[in-house]
Amino acid sequence: MFENKFFPSENKPETDPLLILFGFVGSNDRVMNKYKECWKGFNVFIFTPPCDMTIYLMRVGGRIFNKKLNKYFKSNPNASRVIYIHGLSIGASFISGYLKQLELDKNGKYGYIIPYIKGIVMDSGLVLTHHDAINGFKSAIREQIGLVGSIIQHAVPMFKPFIKYFCKHDVPYLFKNNYNFLVIYSECDVYFPGASESLINRLNDTDKKSNYNDRIIIKKKFNSKHIEHLKNNKTEYIDSIINFINITSK
Repeated sequence: MFENKFFPSENKPETDPLLILFGFVGSNDRVMNKYKECWKGFNVFIFTPPCDMTIYLMRVGGRIFNKKLNKYFKSNPNASRVIYIHGLSIGASFISGYLKQLELDKNGKYGYIIPYIKGIVMDSGLVLTHHDAINGFKSAIREQIGLVGSIIQHAVPMFKPFIKYFCKHDVPYLFKNNYNFLVIYSECDVYFPGASESLINRLNDTDKKSNYNDRIIIKKKFNSKHIEHLKNNKTEYIDSIINFINITSK
């Protein structure tokens, strides 16, 4: 459940930058390898957070992963201090809670890693409100489980207090520290319609209020379904990542 895998770069693993790839529910090695291949020249950590509407298991997974990441840097003094994060669906929603843990866990022990983050790629997530999260979970359950899902979906509102807490206390960490973003989305996303546009608007509003003009926000819109953008637009998808790296790594 909390397994994370490390794949060294085929170029110069001792000094190449690092990608943290957060997978989506149901993703397997074959699928995640396709996303990993988008990041040539990067060392890659892959972790798929559990789909846990109490958020508890997600936090446990985050703490375990932080220990692994801390060990990576402490045992590799020559490692590049450049990190990118790529989140897919539930993995994208996980990012804000992960950034919170990175800043606060162990009384800030892992906080030194935060300045290494040069950019965040959000693919088919994140929702900002508990209303959107609950509706998204219900849609996903109906879509993926069918008739049984139509019954199970009615249990989702039971988790409202946990989801509401996450949206109020974890999501704001996504807007701290002026992270750069590539937001990949589609108007065909029936799980979280409008969520990515809301994210972009909130990023822009945050920058206006703080008079911050240096954050890079790149939007990439496709016409494919939820989490199918790489599958249906491989070349354009990879090019958008390469362009993001080129712009933000300067």
